[in-house]
Amino acid sequence: MSQYMDISGIHLYSINGFPIVYINQRRGNNNHRSRSNVMHKCKICEWEIDAASSALFCSMECKFRSVLGSQLDELMENSSEVTEISEEIDEPVMKKRHRRKGSPHRAPFF
Repeated sequence: MSQYMDISGIHLYSINGFPIVYINQRRGNNNHRSRSNVMHKCKICEWEIDAASSALFCSMECKFRSVLGSQLDELMENSSEVTEISEEIDEPVMKKRHRRKGSPHRAPFF
């Protein structure tokens, strides 16, 4: 991924020993409680980041939001319109008829 994009400043998480970067912004939920004494937080969404990390952002979306600002929202709205148009073009899939009776695959119970 680092060959194609600049991921500097984004926190690298480790899952099953592999480094990963979150694409979407980390959303807060009821289980995630923010602590006020944490020194390292994401600049955009204030998600807690490990103290050992020198990262400024928790995900790629947060980094893009810091660079692009409100332009990112406009780009995302335009991309959702394109996906809606492409979904309308899809042809309906013909469903195969399921036949209940046929040759038995096992011996009957006696």
